[in-house]
This record gives sequence, structure tokens and C-alpha cells, in this order.
Amino acid sequence: MGSIRVHAVESSNLVSKEGCEKLVRIFRHAKETHQVFVLAPLRDTEFELASLLACAKDHDERLWSMQEQRFSSWTELVEIILTVPAGRNVLERIKHGFADIEDILRSVWLVEEVSSGVQQYLEKLCDSWIADLLCHYATTQGIAADLVEYSALDVESAPSKRLLVVYGQLPQPEGSMVHDGRSEYAASLLAGLLKAKGVTFWNNTSLLKNADSNEVPSALVIRCLSYSEATELSFFGAPVIHPQALLPAINESISVQLRWWGDENDEGTIISKDGNGEQPNKVKGFSIIHDIALINVEGAGMSGVIGIASRLFTAMREASISVILISQASSEYSICFAVPAGQMEKACTVAREAFSHELNEHLIQSIEGESGLAILAAVGKQMTGQAGIAGKFFSSLGRASVNVIAIAQGSSETNISAVIKGSDSKKALRALHARFFLSKQALSVGLIGPGNIGSTLLEQIESESQRLKEQFGVDIHIRGIANSKKMVLDQDGIDPGGWKVRFDQEAVPLDLDLFVRHIGATYFPHSLIIDCTTSSQLARQYDNWLEMGIHVITPNKKAGTAPMAYYNKLFDTCLRTGRRFLYETTVGAGLPVICTLKDLVQTGDRIHRIEGIVSGTLAWLFSTYDGSVPFSTLVRKAKDMGYTEPDPRDDLSGMDVGRKTVILAREMGYEVEVQDIPIQSLVPAGMASLSIEAFMQNLEVLDSPIEQAYRDAERKGEKLRYVGVVDEKGACSASLASFKADHPFAQTSGTDNVICFTTDRYLNQPLVIKGPGAGREVTAGGVFADLLRLAAYLGARI
Repeated sequence: MGSIRVHAVESSNLVSKEGCEKLVRIFRHAKETHQVFVLAPLRDTEFELASLLACAKDHDERLWSMQEQRFSSWTELVEIILTVPAGRNVLERIKHGFADIEDILRSVWLVEEVSSGVQQYLEKLCDSWIADLLCHYATTQGIAADLVEYSALDVESAPSKRLLVVYGQLPQPEGSMVHDGRSEYAASLLAGLLKAKGVTFWNNTSLLKNADSNEVPSALVIRCLSYSEATELSFFGAPVIHPQALLPAINESISVQLRWWGDENDEGTIISKDGNGEQPNKVKGFSIIHDIALINVEGAGMSGVIGIASRLFTAMREASISVILISQASSEYSICFAVPAGQMEKACTVAREAFSHELNEHLIQSIEGESGLAILAAVGKQMTGQAGIAGKFFSSLGRASVNVIAIAQGSSETNISAVIKGSDSKKALRALHARFFLSKQALSVGLIGPGNIGSTLLEQIESESQRLKEQFGVDIHIRGIANSKKMVLDQDGIDPGGWKVRFDQEAVPLDLDLFVRHIGATYFPHSLIIDCTTSSQLARQYDNWLEMGIHVITPNKKAGTAPMAYYNKLFDTCLRTGRRFLYETTVGAGLPVICTLKDLVQTGDRIHRIEGIVSGTLAWLFSTYDGSVPFSTLVRKAKDMGYTEPDPRDDLSGMDVGRKTVILAREMGYEVEVQDIPIQSLVPAGMASLSIEAFMQNLEVLDSPIEQAYRDAERKGEKLRYVGVVDEKGACSASLASFKADHPFAQTSGTDNVICFTTDRYLNQPLVIKGPGAGREVTAGGVFADLLRLAAYLGARI
């Protein structure tokens, strides 16, 4: 005799050809040689019959049409699943059955009463038809199958056929398990009687996860549980475990497999004595009981008095009040216990009656109840003896601003329970899940400005995110994307490869406060906003974001060149909060300019001079200009190629170069304001106020002065370049200058940036950084590099 596995399956899953085909596939893929399927009673479908009884009792005239509809549904089902020869016997049984049903319904119509026996008969009739249909279908697939009513099952002998379908009135344990879990309990009991290798509970809800996926979208499937862990989770309302259904299997040390009918390929969760598996986390899962009330019995007269707790809970038991959790301080000054919210008033009344003498004598000061609460539990067998688990649990709740009202933990240490406000349950659950199950480098990321740089950054993240997560544990969740008008938010994360479709279809009007709160959710280990705009208004928000615990990365130069008071406040906030403000790409796009300067300054090198070609637009214009083509023509061409800002005056004014020199000077420790530095504008004063169109039409005004400057440089054998300079005293300037042919600036081409550092260490031969200073790929790459620097700061081994 081979091995046996018992399955508990909902009959409603099998009233279709797809359902029968799925069961056969499950049978074929099972390792055990014999499979026993226990069917749960059929309910709430177009095939069930018991509802006809209520119509008959109430003289509902729709009864006979409903009966005809049920008959049609059953005959059509048989014809769909079975061919004529195979289905003939099943159809005959159904026809005879409906003849009996009509007699029963007429009797009920007359006596206006439905006995439990009649109800059970119709339920069993339905289940027998499903079992018969399933066995005939299995036979057509070459599988030896049989059916048997549960009450007629001979457990002393093994099943004679490889597939056995069990139906009928199923046993149930003491308690309130009326329908839910009855087939699981029967399957569990039957597995023990048949000495089965295992039992599988198929549910229609979901796989068992380490948190409610409705509350925590990123919840993970629990692959293994011990009996004790499963019992704890089932008590706390885990949706796919019925507590009493586990007991027979536990008593016989039979492993239980929890699987989801919606995905037959997923092996689900294995529940066994030890619960060993590949999940190393000490906590297996979190669960919540909602709608709880807490009763607090408080008084100095309780201290040291024997029997107080016994009297209290004896009174609760005699009043049939279910006590879910108990917490008592060692001083014995108070006892609090949790009950279902609907029993709070009754519990308070019972307690006051039990301690009426103590209340009158003021030995007990008060007995009060508080409703609107929930019990949050962490479950894990491996928590036993592990220092720090409770600290991690409660610090996570504290970081999420969740107040803990009461605490309970058994000496077995497999469960830590906390009573919290029901309104806090979602954020509490998310905070704990993030702390225990997400990577320590999990980042809640919000991107503002999905234009050229922002969209390219998303492409780069999409390309590398899986590798970064697998190799370094850097888990990037793009939880929000916004432009100046709209935004799209997602609790778990937006696919960076498909963000455009979602943005077009799901974006809502921008609410910046909501966006920031969403990204800064305290249940994520770390949060980050990436500002890829040029907005001054957003730059003035960085300080607030840092105060909220959100890191900031940006290529936007506006914060780095803001008034010194705000600039200093920004970095003071970083120092106080431990949050990072990263802005490498504000100078040199993707070139390592800022970090190089920081390294020089922080290692004690004295800066004599920094000079650089730091505008990709101006770099291209002056490396391309040779006097043969008017400068105005090159400006128009640069605009067409996307090298300039929408208004080329933003580049030609030299303000961009001026801002970058200010950023560098401030890195050196100097207090410099943009408005205080000399900036040579290439735009004549009279053209500054023109519209963009008018300015572009009159570009030729620029040609003569630029040509004159070029010819002057040419006569000296030099090249004309637009350069920003910071000297050793922090004085900044931005202007046209000419350089000898052997100077690094004279050897540039295209949009190349070149920055020269003259320092004590690099005195005779300046340190030169050269490379593309414009382009969305290199700038986005620089922002991405800042993101990885942040991850390294947070602990990633990159």
C-alpha cells in the first residue's frame, strides 16, 4: 500500500470543468500514491439546493422556477464536463434526485416547516452529485476513482482506488465551527485515522502571509510554521487557518499544508512540529484582532490580596465572557484584560458586581472599559531566548508614533502582544512588517520631476534594481511620482519600467503635502525624495522634508545657492536629524566634482583656486565656434538639439555658471551669495525683457561682440571659453576668458566639462576632472550614484 495525502476542498471550486481539470492536475502532481479529497458542503452558488426549502416554507411563488433553474444548471454542468456515455449515469441520478426534491418541497409548502434532517439531506444530495461527477471525470482521464459518504467510510482499510472523494455530513469539534473549517477538520481527523503522510487545506482566500496583505501590500508568504506558531496565528485571526482544524493533525504529528486554490503551482505553507524551513526570520508573522475593548480594574487595595484575579476571571467565565488577553503590573495595583468590544459593557457590569464590596470600601478605585482597540501580535517560535526581539518590536511601534496601551507575553516567548488603538492598526502592522521583513536598506522613494533626467533615472533604476537587491540588499520602492500638476502614489511601489502608463491612467491632482507624507511613511526603514526639477519653491521645502526624516537628493541648484541663512539651516538640520542632503549633480552633471572637493577639504588640503568649464551648453557653443558660422546660428542649433534651456538666456546669462561657482565656494567654507559675484552675461541688457520668440528672432545682436572676443583670443593664439572661478579667498566670478592651446580648457570638445583644482597637494600640476557635463544619461547616472551613496551610508555593502 502506498502513501496517502488527504485534501480539504470547497465543493464550489469543482462545479466547473476548469475545477475538475485542476483537481486532476493536483492529483497527478502529488508525490503520494493515493489522494483523498474531502468536500466541504456546497453553499451560495447556482447549484445549491437548500435555499429552495426557505422558499417552500414561505410559499414563495418563485420556488418552481428556481427549482427548474437548478435542474438546468446541473444538467448543463454534466454535459459540459462529461461526454454522453460517461455522463448518462450521473444525469439519471440527478433526474431521480430532483423528482425526490419536488416531493420534499411540496411537503414543506404544506406543513410550513423545515426539519434539520431535510436540510442535511439536500446538502448531502448536492455533495454526492459533485463527488459522482468528479469520479466519472477522473475515470475518463485514466484515474481509478471512487466516492464514499464520510459516515460510511471504513478507516480500518486503506482506499482501494488511487483517488477517493469523500462527501456528506462532516464531523465538527466542540465550539462554533458551523461551516468554515468543517472540511479542514474532517480532513485533519481523517488523515490521522488513515495514517496519511500529510493533509492539505485548500482555501479560496489567499496564501498565508506574514501580515494581512490588505493592510500590508508587501506582505510575504510564510513558507513554514511550527504547530505552536500556526496555533497562535490562527487564534489571532490569520484568514486561512481554522484553529480547531489543526488539532487532529497536531495530535498525530501530521504535517499540514496550506494552499490557495487560485494558484495550484505555489506550494504554500507547511505546518509541522518544528516548523523548519528556509525563512531565517525569528518572527514568522504578525496578526491583529480588531474590535477589542480593554477593561481596567484599578485600586491600591488589590496589592498583596490573594484571590483577586481568581474572583475576577471566575466571574467572567460564569458570565460567558471571552477574555482574550490579560496584563497585570507586578505591583498588583491594576489588572487589565481584553474582551470583544461587544462584551465590554457586560464585562464591566460583571466585574463591578463581583467587587461591589471593594468598590464601596474604596479598595478598588475604578473599573472602566475602553473600546475601539485592537490586539497586535508577533508570532515566532524562534523568538524564544533571543535578546532584542521585544525591543525591536516596541521601538518600531514608537517610531511609527503608535501608543501601546497594554502588553502581554507568555513565558514560551512565541507571542508578543500589544493592545493599541484600532485606528493605529494599519500603520502599526506596516511598521513592524517593514522592520522585521524588509531589507534594512529598503527605501521609500518619491520622484518629483519625471522629465528628461527623472525619466532616465527611472529607466536606470529599473535596469539595476534587481541586481542591487540580490547582491547588496538595496531594496528601492518607487512609491510616488509627481510633476508640477499631477502625481501617482502606490503603497508598495510603482514599476519603474511601466510608470508612464500608470501616470497617464491613474495620476491625480498634485497634493504635495500628501505626497511627502506618503513617501515619509514611518513603516519604511528609510525614505527619500529625489527632486529633478529646477523649482525654487521645492528647494525651500528640503528643510521640512529633512525634519520629517526624509533624505533628499537633487540636481537642482536652487537650494545650494539659496540665501546663506537657509543654506546653513539645511545642513544644521542634516546634522541634527542624521538625514542626508546629496547634490553631486549640481556641478558637473555626473562628474565627481562635489565629492572630490569634499575629500580635499576634509582631508586638510588647502584650496588655492578652482576654475572650470561647468556649463555643458556654453562648453559646446565655444568649443564649436570658430568664426566661420555666426554665433547666433550655433545658439539656434544648440536649442534644436536640446542642449539649451527652453529659454537660452538662462544659459547665456552666465547665471548657471555663477550658481555653480557659489556651490563650490560654499563647499570650501565661504559664505557667498549669488547676487554678490560678478557674472558676465552674454545677453545685451535690452534683450533681457523680450519674449523668447522675440529674443530668438534678434539673436544676431550677439554675433558681433562674440566674434570680436574670438578674434582677440585668436590673435594671442588662445581659445575662448566661458569659465567659473573660485579663488583661495572664496571670491567667485563667471566670465569669458581665453586660454593657451596647451591648457586643459583649450582642449575641450562638445559638452565636456573641465574642472581644475589647484591646491597645496596639486600645486604644480592641478587636479583635473573632465567629462560630459550635460546629457540626461550622465546626469541621471549621477543622481543614481547619489542614491547608492545614501544606501552605503545606511549600511549597504556597496
